[in-house]
Amino acid sequence: MAGKFFFSLDSIKPKKANSSGSLTLVTSKDVPGFVNIAFSQLNLNQRGSLEPIWHPNANKIGFCTEGNHLVTIRTPTSAEVFTLKKGEMFFIPKGYIYHIENIGDRTGVINFAYDNANPDTMVLSKAIYSLSDSVFNDTFGTNSTFADGLKKSKSDECIKTLPPLKQIPKPTTNRFKFDIEASNKAILTKGGYLQIGTKTTLPLLNGLGILGFGLNNPGVVEPHWHTNAGELVYIVKGKTKITVLSPDGSLDVMEVKAGEGAFAPASYFHNIENIGSENVEVIAFFNHEQPDYIGIGEVLGSYPNELLSSVFDTSPSYFDSFKKPKEPLVIVPI
Repeated sequence: MAGKFFFSLDSIKPKKANSSGSLTLVTSKDVPGFVNIAFSQLNLNQRGSLEPIWHPNANKIGFCTEGNHLVTIRTPTSAEVFTLKKGEMFFIPKGYIYHIENIGDRTGVINFAYDNANPDTMVLSKAIYSLSDSVFNDTFGTNSTFADGLKKSKSDECIKTLPPLKQIPKPTTNRFKFDIEASNKAILTKGGYLQIGTKTTLPLLNGLGILGFGLNNPGVVEPHWHTNAGELVYIVKGKTKITVLSPDGSLDVMEVKAGEGAFAPASYFHNIENIGSENVEVIAFFNHEQPDYIGIGEVLGSYPNELLSSVFDTSPSYFDSFKKPKEPLVIVPI
């Protein structure tokens, strides 16, 4: 399936791939409808490690769906270390250098979103390789042969396998992460559930947020929009139908299954429904740390029958039996 709002990881060539793992990046070059957002998936095999990198033009948020990892983030004032397991999310501010390694006994999977449709990446090894021998030696107090030795082993592989750790470093912080899977369900209905990973639950967030939700069978996310954020939906499990209405009246209707995703720009009317035989698990990334919500139920509930009758060319009495929600439904049936 092709479309301006849809992507499938199976159809996108990984940016990096070897025996240690892979990194697949999805930008507006792949999905023309992306606005101020991009997506990536990092797979790390046992002892696989992502070299320290940073993004000059994008904040980054991640959600771990498999495995156990060790993350080190270098801030302007300190190096901060924490572990990351399935169901946890974490945030990497723009320009902060970070490293991720798999410390578990199985392949690790982390899904990311960026608040830029085409994020740039700086790599530690390339930064070092760019230095002249004299600058390197003056900085680190080494002799002239040390820098040459590093450059002889020059590699373009940013994912590698590390030797076994003698001891896992002790975590020094939790301020960059939040266990969204273990958090209370903000919404729990017959149709499914919703868990919140926004600035309310992780105060460090800036420019990005996450909602984790599940849809039972049947289960539908109420048709809605977000005035301050685009929504990138990634399907972890199950099969959905996602509908996005554009301002020009065009309608994108997409069947989106596990390993695929779709995007609705800010204020675009959209909804999601479970059309498979199993429950659906979804990660929804937003390019705002506190996305708002306007649901169609409360919208119709805000207007008198006389106005609705003029909009839909019916009589006011036509809406007498119509249930008008006064609050967001979010996930139905309730």
